[in-house]
Amino acid sequence: MSLKILFVELGTALEMGIPPNLAILIGEVKQNNFDVDLFSINEYQYEEKQGDETRVETLQLPPTDKKSSEVKIEYKKGNVIEDFNKKIKDYSPDMIAFSITEISYLKCMDLINSIENNEAYIIVGGVFCILNPEKVIKNKKINAICVGEGEKRFVELCKLIRDNKINYNIENFWFNKGSEVIKNPVSPLTDMNDIVFQDWSCWEPPRSYKIMNGKIRRTAQIELSRGCHHNCTFCANSILNSIFKKNYRERTIDNFISEVNHLNDKYKLNFIYIVDENFLATSKKRFDEFIEKYRKINIPFWIETRPELVTTKKIKALKEVGMEVINIGVEQGDDDFRKRILNRRVKNKYVIRSVKICKQEGVRIGANVIIGFPTETRENIFSTINLIKKAGADFSIMHLFQPYTKTVLRQKSLDMGLISEDYIGADHRLNGIPTGSLSVEELWGLFRTFALYVDLPKERWNEIKKAEILNEEGNKIFRKLAKNYQLKHFGVTSF
Repeated sequence: MSLKILFVELGTALEMGIPPNLAILIGEVKQNNFDVDLFSINEYQYEEKQGDETRVETLQLPPTDKKSSEVKIEYKKGNVIEDFNKKIKDYSPDMIAFSITEISYLKCMDLINSIENNEAYIIVGGVFCILNPEKVIKNKKINAICVGEGEKRFVELCKLIRDNKINYNIENFWFNKGSEVIKNPVSPLTDMNDIVFQDWSCWEPPRSYKIMNGKIRRTAQIELSRGCHHNCTFCANSILNSIFKKNYRERTIDNFISEVNHLNDKYKLNFIYIVDENFLATSKKRFDEFIEKYRKINIPFWIETRPELVTTKKIKALKEVGMEVINIGVEQGDDDFRKRILNRRVKNKYVIRSVKICKQEGVRIGANVIIGFPTETRENIFSTINLIKKAGADFSIMHLFQPYTKTVLRQKSLDMGLISEDYIGADHRLNGIPTGSLSVEELWGLFRTFALYVDLPKERWNEIKKAEILNEEGNKIFRKLAKNYQLKHFGVTSF
């Protein structure tokens, strides 16, 4: 008996680039000779706004000249629910597999609940199943959820279903069996060197292109490590670190280089986004090995790290082997607030130092920033604006705080009455919650003008403040200021 598996991709509208987690899963099941197909909602206008477009509108990223690009990125006509059910009818899968984050949970439930006359085995995995399995398993249309890493255990389950030998005692899985929920423990985390390389065969070629730094390039998103050592109060890693031993893991440099070469040979890469939470959180020996071996690759790349780990020697070496952009996690600009509320103990002086080093070495550096934390005031947010202004980062990547499941700051949001118990975290590029002193509307006004406050002298801040107001006059002032900002920094404008 064969087994036909339909994977469902639940990214946000027009989100380009191949998701590495799903590409790895597809690689694993295809290596074990299962029949695979894919349905993606990414090409549908599922949300009112698109996240990357919002980042351009709020001056975080340069406008992309889509008209002159050979890669056309546009919405698919049709209804996502109807097309999904047509796909099921045409493909007749034996299994339908979803991988979800908290952001995509509600979309996943919509799709599952829409399925009619279904005999396929429905399984859901992804980080939201690990963090909040009790919520996901409540949907009785779901046969199983994966509460650990799925690469190897998922293949094991597929083989059992194919052979009609279902075993309800597989580690990493919870099962709906009639009115009973069978809960199995999690197994140790996967050795990253035992995971197959990404398989992009289920996506049409344009999906491998991604807008990075204003350019549309064929981009591979590749892991060099997984997890994070730190326990920031807003981040899922604080929960994963308590669930799993050694949540932070590294793959060998040779294994990483082999995957880069594999993908480059097949798809002719233009850019690499190394998706590690903290690229520089590795040993000197391993860093030096990366520099030595990546030198032969000659493909530009982007990394993210923490400011206290940036040194002149590291930045100089990374630039020599192709690093184009580095982002540092600033999050909030007040030392005391950052330590007390976020459990981040890095000092502002390290932010300023890291930016200075990168600019001296001719490397573009961006600051990752979050606004809208519980208890955060307008004055707190201006501490962040003033820090970025003083440091002189080339750009800021902005996020609106979202109280994701089981984090410390979700509980604080509940205690303050900012959200309800059943609140589901949304896209941090598009949605915020009140802080206790600032409304969502006030946050959005600061969100869209953040780059203007950083860029323009304080004598013009009263003018910018008028652009915070979300009415006709405020929008008119914002469009004028935003147009001048884009022309000054990017040479083109979207306004």
